[in-house]
Amino acid sequence: MAENARFGSVAVLVPAYNPDGKLLSLIDELDGMFGLVVVVDDGSEKGLDVLAEAEKKVGLFLRHAENRGKGAALKTGLAAIPRGYDVVTADADGQHKPEDIAKIASALGPGREGLVLGVRDFKGKVPLRSRFGNFWTRWFFFAMTHLMIRDTQTGLRGIPAAMVPRMLDIPGERYEYEMAMLADARRHPQRPVQIPIETVYIEENKTSHFDPLLDTVRIYRSLFKFCLSSVLSFLIDNLVFLAAIAMLDSAPTLRRYDILIALSLARLVSSNFNFAFNRYIVFRERSGKRGYAGYWALVVAIGALSYLFTEALSAAFDVTGMPITIVKIAVETFLFVASYVVQKRFIFARARRRG
Repeated sequence: MAENARFGSVAVLVPAYNPDGKLLSLIDELDGMFGLVVVVDDGSEKGLDVLAEAEKKVGLFLRHAENRGKGAALKTGLAAIPRGYDVVTADADGQHKPEDIAKIASALGPGREGLVLGVRDFKGKVPLRSRFGNFWTRWFFFAMTHLMIRDTQTGLRGIPAAMVPRMLDIPGERYEYEMAMLADARRHPQRPVQIPIETVYIEENKTSHFDPLLDTVRIYRSLFKFCLSSVLSFLIDNLVFLAAIAMLDSAPTLRRYDILIALSLARLVSSNFNFAFNRYIVFRERSGKRGYAGYWALVVAIGALSYLFTEALSAAFDVTGMPITIVKIAVETFLFVASYVVQKRFIFARARRRG
């Protein structure tokens, strides 16, 4: 522990991949402020001279033999930091100012049982991909967790000492780990504290190792697979519904119940497909009869809402025959997010129970 450090019980953890001189500048500015500064080289191929110099300057230097991802680097650092330290994670590219790191450290301390986040306001000259990415992820994250995090992409985070072991159990090796850490926060004793920090982008954020395509896919993998499942189920459901409506339209005695009969038949076929796809591919959950029963309870609830709204709107706008399918599609678009949240949190919840 650094003698006379202002934040002697706080360790600053910096994951680094192909760093430049900004890493050394950060280390120099942090010198003497914190009890421990930790750098994890995540298998860098460039900036080796910078890392060699950094190793001489910090209290703990760790190295991956090959690039494993930011999440893996954070876990390596968290596992190596002696117990009892609060931890502040910061990026190596100069985007986090020492004074902002100090703000996060100040919010940690006895009694803190939740994350402390340094959040940017995204005002001024901000790269479009960063502004758009944060806007989308912020609202998507809120829909999935009911947590409004103003900056879901922030790498400046405070972790109380007592919560470090919990962070090590969170799945993920790359950028998706940071999103998983935020998702886990909804189950912490205290909600995240969000502290405004300066928005800094150097050279339009060109030094960022975030891959807009691959890392976005990793972060939203389960949602993308859920969307695919929903699209396939949607096609099956509406094809069956359309065929049933066409057949019932020629049977006057059944026409009064055509929406109910067609929707029930379509839902029976598409829901069994959807359950199997979500269970084995999207959430990879091996839940048995209880999971199937819970899923069908959701199907009945969503189906009932779909029927009530479709019937009501069809009557209100005097829609009959096959065009009713368009009304049904509009209604079920609004039920999509609710279905995803319930399945993820309650029906296929192996990861949540383990956490």
